[in-house]
Amino acid sequence: MGGGGIRFSCVVDRDEIFRHQALKWLRGLTELAGVSPDDIIIHHTHRTSPDDVAEFTRRGIRTRAIKVINPRRPHCNKIEQLRSSFLQEADLAVLCDCDTLFVTDPRPYLPAGAVAAAVVDRPNPPLSVFEVLLNRAGLSRQCPDIPTTVGKEMTLFENRNGGLYSLPGPLLPALHPCWRKWAEWLEGHTDVLQTYAFHIDQISFALACIEMKIEPALLPAGMNYPAHMAAHRLADTAPVMLHYHRSVEDDGTIKPSGHPVVGSAISHVNAQLARPARLKVRRRLVLHVGLPKTGTSSLQLWSFNHREQLRAQGIGYPAPSEGTAMPKHQFIVTDLQRGRFERTQQALAECDEPTVILSTEGLTNHLYDFRPAALQAFRTLLEDFEISIFMTYRQPEAWLKSYHKQCEINPGNDAYHYGMGLDVAAFGQLPRVRRLLDIGMLKQDCLAAFGAKEIVAVDFDDDWAGRFVELCGYRPAGPVVMGRVNESVPDWIFDAVLRINRQKLPAEARTAWLGTLQRVSATRHSGLMQYDLKATTTGLWRHLDPSLIEKIATPDDCWNGYDGLVRDLIAAAGTPDMICPGTATGTETGTATGTKTAATVTGRA
Repeated sequence: MGGGGIRFSCVVDRDEIFRHQALKWLRGLTELAGVSPDDIIIHHTHRTSPDDVAEFTRRGIRTRAIKVINPRRPHCNKIEQLRSSFLQEADLAVLCDCDTLFVTDPRPYLPAGAVAAAVVDRPNPPLSVFEVLLNRAGLSRQCPDIPTTVGKEMTLFENRNGGLYSLPGPLLPALHPCWRKWAEWLEGHTDVLQTYAFHIDQISFALACIEMKIEPALLPAGMNYPAHMAAHRLADTAPVMLHYHRSVEDDGTIKPSGHPVVGSAISHVNAQLARPARLKVRRRLVLHVGLPKTGTSSLQLWSFNHREQLRAQGIGYPAPSEGTAMPKHQFIVTDLQRGRFERTQQALAECDEPTVILSTEGLTNHLYDFRPAALQAFRTLLEDFEISIFMTYRQPEAWLKSYHKQCEINPGNDAYHYGMGLDVAAFGQLPRVRRLLDIGMLKQDCLAAFGAKEIVAVDFDDDWAGRFVELCGYRPAGPVVMGRVNESVPDWIFDAVLRINRQKLPAEARTAWLGTLQRVSATRHSGLMQYDLKATTTGLWRHLDPSLIEKIATPDDCWNGYDGLVRDLIAAAGTPDMICPGTATGTETGTATGTKTAATVTGRA
């Protein structure tokens, strides 16, 4: 991981003061420190008001829900930020308290590749308490003690101010469990901590550093300037970041300081806060792009069935396409193929919620089919949205097998290699399939194609449903269960699909034969069920040729009764139109996918 530059984060909770503080923090970062909104994330607990979360998303800031570690210790919630993939992918992740405000750009002061923080303002807890804790924890000092910011009393070297931690992104996965472990351990030692238990987040950070042999770099006092303390007791330094706690006036501005340098910085910040915010209010779009065969139908059906609950939390799921088996937004693919976006524009206009979800796996399935001009027009259409892409993927072998089945069952289309009768090895070598198997490149191509600011890609074997609702900012009342919608067809049926496709039948006959597979197996596969339905409602059973039964079925017991089933369907449909594979009369008929196939030949071959 790493390579994502320097990224900033804070955590808001249910108290409204966190929203006010975070908005000031955000303005300081973007307007005074010059940090791009693309490098900022605001984490929030499930207790945070949806309106407060929407306040940030409307300003184009990404948000993520985190779990509450300990309701009694809200400061410890900062530990859960370390699980954020957005921060793990950064070169440096800068964790800030909400009650901090940047006066200028802090990035030049952050040492590359190192854990860094300012020392605590006061010796909380005293060294005598640390001595007992270290003894109970079985840990030993690794560095000499250092003086605190205020009063210059000595404290443990690793006892750093939690107002700002600068952490290498690649370190976060290892630091998270260690830091959290010590935070939980300290809850069992409040007999020693007593009132200092308020600082468990900082104390546990120190213990984690000792255990992991981390020697934090010491940031200057100006990087975490305690604006709530009397200026004459502090070092004569210019603030880079003000840590003001609740030292604010009734109008939300920072209380003035008697120190000329600090007072000037506070006046500068207050003057900026008095101006209109520069952050552009933008809506958010969560674009679910697939891949196919990774739970897309389940996600779409769940989103459609929960659209009222989503709407109640400021999340819109527009009306889906008509004529699709699942409630998805397939019209986006159609619009991209045509280069005109009336239907997509209509879907966006019908939702006035701050966050909109659009979902179709066709955005990955056909990504490399879209023309550059159409993609540019699509990005222009979405330029007022902050776009987050959600993608699910599977392990290559399992996905290839499932996708191969789907493509062979799909209506025939030579351009997309649907219904070709290829074995899985040959199918896996197709250039379009190989591109979909390269998840790393696919992620980058999706980001560029759709103009997104981020992509969240989740393995199908992980909690992808939980990650999806988290990305959307939805807070469910209970566990999110996205049940399985489609069943994979059994191998013996799929082998028959391949045998049918290799006959190179006209579309009507192929539909009928695939419909017979549904009749003999009673699968829950939506594709085969649709073939059965179409053959029944449009009279396609008459296209069945009984001479092909032996080419499609095998002597295995699972095919018992199939011969009679086919002949009964033919008899019920009337006189069959006998089909000679590969023959034509010169009349062309178009399929639903736009391919052309030979017309049927009436009479026996």
